[in-house]
Amino acid sequence: SSLPRQFKSRGSSPHAREMSAASNACPVSIADIAGALDDCNEATLKRLLSAVIRKNPDCRNKVAQEHGLTTELTAVSDADRRQAAEEQYKEVKTSANDGDDVNEDIDFYERAKFVPMRLTYDERKYLRLIDSTMHVSHYTDHMDNAANVRANPARKLALQMKQLCAILTGMQIAHSYEQGQQLMQSREFAAKSIFFQSVLEIGRRYKILNPERMRDSYGKLMYFLQDSRKTEVRELMEFDSVVRVRTVYDVLSRSARGLEMLEDPSLRTATMEIMPEGKSRMQVQKEIKAKEAAIKTLSQKYCSVARRRKSSYGFGSYSLSYLRSSYADSESDDDKTGGEELTEDLVEQCIYSLGDHSTYLRFNREPCDRLLGFLRELFDPNDPGPGDYSLAIEEGVGGARLSHPHQRQYTFVLQSMSLWREVLDNMFQLWHLAEEDLLDEEHAYALTDTGQGLQRVQKSPRSVVAMQKILAKVQRKVGGWIGSTQVHLGDHNVPNALMFIDKYIQVPRFLGPLVLTLDKIPQLSQSSDAMKGYIDSFGGVKVLQKRILSDFFRHAFDGSGADNFFDAGSCIDGRLTSAWNWCSSIERKDYFPIFLLTGFTGFDGKEGF
Repeated sequence: SSLPRQFKSRGSSPHAREMSAASNACPVSIADIAGALDDCNEATLKRLLSAVIRKNPDCRNKVAQEHGLTTELTAVSDADRRQAAEEQYKEVKTSANDGDDVNEDIDFYERAKFVPMRLTYDERKYLRLIDSTMHVSHYTDHMDNAANVRANPARKLALQMKQLCAILTGMQIAHSYEQGQQLMQSREFAAKSIFFQSVLEIGRRYKILNPERMRDSYGKLMYFLQDSRKTEVRELMEFDSVVRVRTVYDVLSRSARGLEMLEDPSLRTATMEIMPEGKSRMQVQKEIKAKEAAIKTLSQKYCSVARRRKSSYGFGSYSLSYLRSSYADSESDDDKTGGEELTEDLVEQCIYSLGDHSTYLRFNREPCDRLLGFLRELFDPNDPGPGDYSLAIEEGVGGARLSHPHQRQYTFVLQSMSLWREVLDNMFQLWHLAEEDLLDEEHAYALTDTGQGLQRVQKSPRSVVAMQKILAKVQRKVGGWIGSTQVHLGDHNVPNALMFIDKYIQVPRFLGPLVLTLDKIPQLSQSSDAMKGYIDSFGGVKVLQKRILSDFFRHAFDGSGADNFFDAGSCIDGRLTSAWNWCSSIERKDYFPIFLLTGFTGFDGKEGF
């Protein structure tokens, strides 16, 4: 009697008629089944219904469309679960090939296609505008709720238009009160399309360059743009709010000379990151001067319009126009030369943007490189050593859900972190592809209850293909693969490309604090006699470092984090799930006070959600 309402009226339901016809071939009578169902509680009925519908994919999809039974129908089929369990210990061996790392030459021509332009002074005004607009917006609260799952399409479109127009109008009023008043009266949003496209693009560009920023605003921004790309919405708005993210390649392609700069050998010097470690002050100053000279030479050589230098009232060789952008309300001198000209300032901005990318890569890849170095230096794949430092794990022991001997676990960790490093190395490319998938009108999302609330589940073919290529590259590099190669994307684990990107930008957030703690342990030991005595109680600096690392290498890669192998395990995304599970239990470790003493505050970055 606690069945969902839509299944009670058996006479009128098409599914009831199908069930009635099928019951003739069933050895159990309908009366017996009905009696048994009456004795079941609601939870049992839900599990029963889920099991029945899971057997037939066509029936599952039909019921999902007609009755909106999203939570139960997102359950993974038994066949998928069996396949996932079988692949946990799958092993593929190939000949290791380190050729990908031998060539250190940077292909600036390809890199420039994905490197976003650094924001200018004027653009930061618009950044504050879009960030503040999305921060106070409740767009996703209105659109992604249970009421809209079964809402009439016309009613849902009306609500979408109301929310979209409200955000765009508010943005225009915040920028210019007079123009906002005019827009409210005319409702001609297409007349302001360039303004809206520019502001929305700036928000997306800034987020790619600064993943730790706009952590709530960016998600709302992308879901806002996702809805604005629907055909019926664009027809009503009369413009497309989405434009390409402005990249270095887009700017330099304004002239043939600009693209030639990408092949100039001096560009490597102009974009290099100068690190002070192991260098004298004189050597650092020498590298800085060489870099500044290369930037100046390249910007003068490849620009199509030279910078207008003032004989006085300037700042060195720079005019005040250096701080301006090319937007319509800018007062830049460069704008008067024409928006399509490649000015000296723009060339400099392109060079600095490529340099920013080098810094971005170092910051994100360094924790992976450091931990890979610790793994190779402190652990021998063929000799586990004392039991406390063996990387062997056993299912059911210490929360592990996989069983690996020391050598296999060593390789499993090495492969996992090599994959993370490669993903971070290609993050800008993956981010562009993820946005293309999110804003692809051909692959519409479905608002679905995945068991973690309502999510926009959407296929992401570009991101999946890119990840498969990265995985194949890592397999060639490390000489094979241990475990599953399943990439979850577009299912209840990783609903869409936005969640996919968010998973991997977390990697530096939890590896960085770990590396920082390991680096500070020697300094902590030398800070006082009492502190030295405390660290010696763990066996000393080296022993403590190895103890922390062995625990991380075991239990951050043990398949934990879920109760089945489809949601966690040795699959590509399951490795991250296990790592976050280890992070969530850090306060229960006996060495956790060491983390606190080295300044650890958490794994979630500075801002939090």
